[in-house]
Amino acid sequence: MSMNIFPASRRFRFTLIVLASLTVMEVAHSQTTNSWIAPSNGKWERVNRWDDGLPSVTQSAVIISNATSKVVTINARTARKFPNSLVISNLTVSAPDGVNNTLFLHNTGTIALHILNALTIGLIPDGSPGGGAELISAGSTLTVDGLLGGQLQDNGTLVITGGSLITTNCSLLVASSSLSFSPSVGLLIISNAQVQARDITITSSSSESLSSGRIEVVGGRMTLTSFLAVGNGFENSQGSFFVANGGLLVVTNNETDIGGSYESSGILTVSNANFFANDIFLGGTRSAGALAINDGTVTLGGQLGIGDAEQGSGSVSLDGGKLVVTNGETRLGLGTPSDGSLAVSDGLFLARDVYIGAFESSGTLFIDGGTSILSSNLQIGSENSDVTVSMTGGRLFVTNAPIVIDDEAQCIVSGGHVAARTIELGRFAVGTLVVDGGSVTASEGITLGDCNDVNVAGYVSVDRGRLTVTNAGGTGFIDVRNGQLTLDGGTLYVDKLVMTNTCSSLVHTGGPLIVGSVVLDPDAFGITSVAREGDNLRITWMMGPGQINALQAAFVRTHGHHTTNYFADIFIVTNNTTPGVVTNYLDIGAATNVPPRSYRAWLVP
Repeated sequence: MSMNIFPASRRFRFTLIVLASLTVMEVAHSQTTNSWIAPSNGKWERVNRWDDGLPSVTQSAVIISNATSKVVTINARTARKFPNSLVISNLTVSAPDGVNNTLFLHNTGTIALHILNALTIGLIPDGSPGGGAELISAGSTLTVDGLLGGQLQDNGTLVITGGSLITTNCSLLVASSSLSFSPSVGLLIISNAQVQARDITITSSSSESLSSGRIEVVGGRMTLTSFLAVGNGFENSQGSFFVANGGLLVVTNNETDIGGSYESSGILTVSNANFFANDIFLGGTRSAGALAINDGTVTLGGQLGIGDAEQGSGSVSLDGGKLVVTNGETRLGLGTPSDGSLAVSDGLFLARDVYIGAFESSGTLFIDGGTSILSSNLQIGSENSDVTVSMTGGRLFVTNAPIVIDDEAQCIVSGGHVAARTIELGRFAVGTLVVDGGSVTASEGITLGDCNDVNVAGYVSVDRGRLTVTNAGGTGFIDVRNGQLTLDGGTLYVDKLVMTNTCSSLVHTGGPLIVGSVVLDPDAFGITSVAREGDNLRITWMMGPGQINALQAAFVRTHGHHTTNYFADIFIVTNNTTPGVVTNYLDIGAATNVPPRSYRAWLVP
């Protein structure tokens, strides 16, 4: 006697494959639909309320769409006594115009309403728009498999409160329709529930009318294994996603697109909640995307693109909480052209490197509160871009790599504090730094322009506040290679001021100038600054070596003209022998003299 012995595990796997295949075949070959025919409320398991008896997987679709508003209920008793009726092929919940139909799952626990292919909410079977349609699941489990390519399509209202929703093998679409004559409207509310999904899209209608969709995760957790698209419709469609009250959204295996399609818009708001993402892109082609963080935390494993595509606009606002982009770039204004803005008013912004502006795009960084820390560089400006950094409060730290301000970009500091290692103004074009309040410190140095290229220039203006360039070794420098350093108020403190090129200039009309040492072109003899001190003027000049140096003054004659015959010595230095030495003279009462005086440095023959 012989016996064929198969391992138990292999027998079990074979059985599962056979059962799954039979199920798919039943879904594929079933032709009978089963529609609710009762005009009033009722229980799911009431056979006489359906036109084909108790719902079954052998029916191609179960439909609740008839006239007269009603609620069809599945509860714990249904799950316990009629579990087979909860495994079906397809389900449609819809209503004629003026009617509201609701399917209510109440406390079925882990026994799921299991839909093997597709769930459709809000479109009646012939595809035309209708009335209100709702599916409410409280303390229950809802599963949609999409075995034959079906989807969970919500063009009505889907509420999951407690329990779970599982769509890991199909797409979850909110306000999504291929109808061209009617807008799509959809709402999904998750309240203290668990959602496991593959991909989610809010507004993907091809309708030329306004479509809108919204998802709210209020407590609980939603985890996606693929992408999230918020505002992916057409012709002014609007999508929104709201995560609040301790909710958690996880999209770490694929990207999140907000406002990602043609002329649509999307906004994702995180309020007292957490969002873990991979890459986030805001503002697709001719579309607008926004990310708002209000006392929430958004953590990216990849990059953040704000203003991602051609003619797209993107914005991110941080008002309390935390935004973390430490493993990838943060870019504002990626498209050609596009617009990107980042506003930090409170909270903590942690980033690696930040780039503001791309070719023919615009970008703006606003900081008026909170703390922003970059572990790498800050690039402000790009070719033919329109870029501004405006700081009115808060703190910005870029202490491991340069801050580069270039291509006609400007950084305006009127409050708060900027701490940098180095600041470069003008690598390929013109860069401007304005200190009009607050403080800016650089531990190594600030470089302005390049005298070898007339188009590369840097400008620094200190009108109020304080600019400090110093370190423990006393080597902090400001090197004016091509451009202008202006002190019109506030305080400028630098260890070493370098002005060795004829392309550089210093304009000092007010405020304390504190310089440890000055390095000037030894051949550049002449006045370097005239600064007012009360009613007096302090004149600073670089002396010529080996000769007597004289500072001369003359009163300006009628119409502002004077001749050399009117200059007279007011200060003389007789013993200078070293090139590049700077001296100064305080002319008492000169600031109030009428008529005013002109000054010149003079090498006595």
